[in-house]
Amino acid sequence: MSSLPSIAQDTCRMALAQEFLAAVHTQEPVTGLTHNFYRYPARFSPRFARAAIQMFSQPGDVVLDPFMGGATTLVEARALGRHAVGSDISSLSVFLAQVKTTPLLDRELGQIACWLESLQEHLNLHLPSERAETWQKEGYQRHVPWPIRKTLELALSRVQELRSARQELFARCLLLRVGQWALDWRERIPAAEEFRFKLFEFLDGFIKGMREYRQSVRDNAPPGQSKALTISIRSAAADLAACDAFASLPKKPTLVVASPPYPGVHVRYHRWTIHERVETAAPFWIADCLDGQGAAYYSFGDRKQLGLRSYFEGIRASFSTLRKCLTLDGLVVQIVGFSQPDWQVDRYLEVLEQAGYEECLPWQIGLPLGKRLWREVPGRRGFAASRRDLLTSRELVLFHRPKP
Repeated sequence: MSSLPSIAQDTCRMALAQEFLAAVHTQEPVTGLTHNFYRYPARFSPRFARAAIQMFSQPGDVVLDPFMGGATTLVEARALGRHAVGSDISSLSVFLAQVKTTPLLDRELGQIACWLESLQEHLNLHLPSERAETWQKEGYQRHVPWPIRKTLELALSRVQELRSARQELFARCLLLRVGQWALDWRERIPAAEEFRFKLFEFLDGFIKGMREYRQSVRDNAPPGQSKALTISIRSAAADLAACDAFASLPKKPTLVVASPPYPGVHVRYHRWTIHERVETAAPFWIADCLDGQGAAYYSFGDRKQLGLRSYFEGIRASFSTLRKCLTLDGLVVQIVGFSQPDWQVDRYLEVLEQAGYEECLPWQIGLPLGKRLWREVPGRRGFAASRRDLLTSRELVLFHRPKP
């Protein structure tokens, strides 16, 4: 009889391992909770983040994503009753994390819906708009077709009518999502009337996702606590340990689930592409946060640099700091793609070792696999070819622990 709990634990562990492997290879679209509030470039599957968190952490633990991007890890960690902390050097990423992880009440959502209804009479292109002169002068509206630009200006000039800052952030995120639908990689820019219609369509999805997220947060509160914490910080990973917000955590993270910038791979984290030709920084204007940086800023340097010296130095500095942030038995789970895997994989692993980590092969952490875990990215080759980007079609799932 004494062996029954052990058998049950082994069975549960095996089920979690099988779900994790299935999640690595999933081709399911990103859905659920607040994940579709914005289509952040190169985001990974919520199912992957969920499976990693369930297998390698316990309720009440702290889960960290130092390259949080669209906040997928933070949303899943909070919904599973873990404390979630994330950081990113992009102010747009921090904006998204705040919106996606802040549960709004039905009363607040209803007020936003009423605001949007009342907004319709003001979204008339014949009406004068309050020009966002500062944003215009700084180039954030460059290349945005005037009907969409003016519609956004008319809407943004009225977001302060909402009753709280968190409602305003939610409304800005809604406008951001519809703006992305209208402009990013669209062959045909929709008319202003289509834009207005989409606002209501996306609002329905936003409200449904927020209610689902809020219920998950309530149902999975950490044992003995009313709620889990969620902290999003604008900081480079290499500077994270010095941030006051990070120091306020109740305990150190036990798990990192992340996808750092890929070596030699070009991703437009900070721009929308209009007509497949020109870029715009309009997302930062809509979200009311500053950018002012080039692509190399978000990816540890120029992807064409010989030997990618800046990139690997950035990775080394980041993970050296993260080692100080983790518990001694902490685990780092990351997805990394490589533009030239024949030499970049070995170099990446060498840098992680220099930063104070040792690699764990899947079988060493309870996964029924005796070799490194690669995944094929569905549709990535066609995506890269059509958009002239260098996104890799294969990615490597890596596991590391701090060296003793």
